[in-house]
Amino acid sequence: MRNCIAKKRDDKDKNYPNLYTPQDGELAERKAARTLKRLFTYVAIRVVQAHLEGAGNDGGFAPQVTGYDGKVQCPDYNDLRNAMEGIELGDGDSWIREFAKVNPAVTLRILEARKAYREEFDYDMLESFVDDDIVKANTELMTEIMNRSLEREAEKED
Repeated sequence: MRNCIAKKRDDKDKNYPNLYTPQDGELAERKAARTLKRLFTYVAIRVVQAHLEGAGNDGGFAPQVTGYDGKVQCPDYNDLRNAMEGIELGDGDSWIREFAKVNPAVTLRILEARKAYREEFDYDMLESFVDDDIVKANTELMTEIMNRSLEREAEKED
């Protein structure tokens, strides 16, 4: 048997449902928040990258990232690509701190994009997707497990 130790939330967490949390005592919601922050950072980096490549300029001037010879003509883009390849994303903030040492102006664009995505994110839709996905997955997994169990029982009887 696995050694699974769980503890109840403290009385100070009365605003939360009475759920069990992992032994480290960190709320699952806190872990999810960190994961979302990391996701928003990644998305913001990619959005700024796309802007530097000329996406979303609606027919206006789009900086050409590379010339005919393949050389990068946009220093901001070059800095961003090098950072994307050379700096571990980590928790998101650590990547931003490191990149800010290289290119503060683009870093500010990333921070603004991350803020915008956080503000526009549909948390109700997320909850609905999670609910639907878990119900569907649990149903499929339970069916698979039950079928496997029935197959084993049939093999034993033969």
